[in-house]
Amino acid sequence: MHRSKAIATARVARAQLEQGDVEPAVATAMSVPADQAALHPRVVGMLRTFGTRLDAIAPNTAPAPTWTQYVRDTRRTPA
Repeated sequence: MHRSKAIATARVARAQLEQGDVEPAVATAMSVPADQAALHPRVVGMLRTFGTRLDAIAPNTAPAPTWTQYVRDTRRTPA
């Protein structure tokens, strides 16, 4: 169930981002628990794609560095 929720949350974040709602999109993506974001390959890929799209769509926005820090912190989370 946790993985399914993480996948759904990542999808919502991507949809928000594609609609131009950058700040809510980053907040939604960051609501994926770190253990889910680091453990499940599908979730990892979805969040990686989210980050790539964020870099393409809104690289110089205030939420972009927040996302970058979240990704760094997630990678440091022990499995």
